[in-house]
Amino acid sequence: MCGIVGYVGHRQALPIIMEGLGHLEYRGYDSAGIACYDLERQGLFIEKEKGKLSELSKKLEKHSIKARVGIGHTRWATHGEPSRINAHPHADEKRSLVLVHNGIIENYAALKADLQARGYKFLSQTDTEVAVHLIASHLKEGNFGTALREAVKQLKGFFAFVILDKDDPEKLYVFRRSNPLVIGLGKGENFVASDVPAFLSHTNRVLYLEDDEYGIVYRDKVEIFSLWTGKKITRKPVEIAWNIAQAAKGGYPHFMLKEIYEQPVILEEAVERVLNHRGSVYFETIPRRINEWFRKIEKVFMVSCGTAYHAGICGSVMMEQYARIPSHTQVSSEFRYGDPILSPKDMVVFITQSGETADTLAALREAKTKGALTLAVVNVLGSTIAREADAVIYTHAGPEIGVASTKAYTAQLITLVFLALYLGRLKKVIPDLVYKNLVDAVRKLPAYCTDTLQEDRLIKSCAKKYAHSRNFLYLGRGYNYPTALEGALKLKEISYAHAHGYAAGEMKHGPIALVDHKQPVICIATESKTYEKMISNIEEIRARKGIVIAIGTKGDKSLRKLAAHFFTIPAVPEILSPILTVLPLQLLAYHVAVFNHRDVDKPRNLAKSVTVE
Repeated sequence: MCGIVGYVGHRQALPIIMEGLGHLEYRGYDSAGIACYDLERQGLFIEKEKGKLSELSKKLEKHSIKARVGIGHTRWATHGEPSRINAHPHADEKRSLVLVHNGIIENYAALKADLQARGYKFLSQTDTEVAVHLIASHLKEGNFGTALREAVKQLKGFFAFVILDKDDPEKLYVFRRSNPLVIGLGKGENFVASDVPAFLSHTNRVLYLEDDEYGIVYRDKVEIFSLWTGKKITRKPVEIAWNIAQAAKGGYPHFMLKEIYEQPVILEEAVERVLNHRGSVYFETIPRRINEWFRKIEKVFMVSCGTAYHAGICGSVMMEQYARIPSHTQVSSEFRYGDPILSPKDMVVFITQSGETADTLAALREAKTKGALTLAVVNVLGSTIAREADAVIYTHAGPEIGVASTKAYTAQLITLVFLALYLGRLKKVIPDLVYKNLVDAVRKLPAYCTDTLQEDRLIKSCAKKYAHSRNFLYLGRGYNYPTALEGALKLKEISYAHAHGYAAGEMKHGPIALVDHKQPVICIATESKTYEKMISNIEEIRARKGIVIAIGTKGDKSLRKLAAHFFTIPAVPEILSPILTVLPLQLLAYHVAVFNHRDVDKPRNLAKSVTVE
């Protein structure tokens, strides 16, 4: 959930650390802090501040620090309220060790009580401070590597650490368990971060730490060891294909708006990457042995969280219609704790942008212990879920900086379309003509996406009119029921208005009681087998003076007459409609948030990557 940065090399460390934190602030912005070894004072310099990174920057302007090694942190609070005292880094009592942490230490309370009984004093309410005191306690008995190993063996939970030792300030110590940590390899310098964008302007060569591995990062080399055996591990670097320019705003006022408008390109690249000239679906990361397993699949589970969960609901409908495989979608946390009944004939698809979501990762491990085939649909290359699943399909949406997911969602949807078609062909259940028509329509999606986004002016006008409404209803059926859920989630996330998505057929089972002359109701009523039913729902809303904001198919004059505001998408097969209908809802949420002066890219209480339960 938090962002970690570390540097050791020949340059001034502080500017590099602050630059890296700027690229990771989407992971948390309750507070921020840095620590480095001050060459002039021959000791640790620590500074931290509550609030966004800019608050820390203001404090650092008062200092002139010469340092070649340091660590930094941007926090999303779990244990202890957002405050300066709870901000990272945390130090031991002698201010000899300083540590930054991402994750949760589940047994921190018992460990803290034991350390306090032994005379250790705590300044903060965090679980993190337990870790640094525990390491210091073991350091009395041996070298730092041994102390780190012995301390971590006592910790339960999911966490990543970067540690700086004042008495040995030529290196950084790193450790990870489930939470992401990546090492960037430079020339005469090395970097550590929670995510690649933190150092991508300096190097694209990286080493990924695996679970229960610790490392020593020097300026000219990196050593990695197993926690349990202590043996050194040899690992080849990976080269990252995208560059830091992809993570810049590119002239847009917010990352979210930039990422909304990147979706036609994301779709075009997906089509070119996955469909060959004959129209066959090809996944470069799926080995042949997995195809044999695919043919035997009798049941599919889609498991994910948040926006990815909505993609999973769509995926289940696709899987049943076009691959004829029974499919069920479940939230990761419920799947993990629900003792699911699985067998080798089941496939569990884990959908995640970051590939580090704690609940989804735990669900993946649960599925693997029960013998099911695990497939990851992931955006981030080399992420934990991508590495641990039996197979992976990358969505290649590129870095998504805005906390509210947009382009990652449509990339997930198109990937699930391809997966359903792929399995349908493997199982020989899709008629050739149906398949051909779908492929032809998929090839037109990027242009259709561009057409849909051109209605932004109308959407902005609608958003301005209802920007101060505090309650919104979203209704859809079939493939667009999850679109209603996603549209409501987007509005809640970034505008803080209350919004709720429903299956339109459920309206008369309660939600219709909310409809009055002040109630905006967003209705998704594109061409589909339930179109007439949606029209009936709209008539019911109008009869109660509700404000109908409709998304329909171009040329639908009847729906235009029924709606106070009408946005259109081109005519497409129903399976593809969620990729287009979500676009007006993303823009609507964006403009409502802007009119309410919200921090669109960094909404309160949220972080991009949810790496704690």
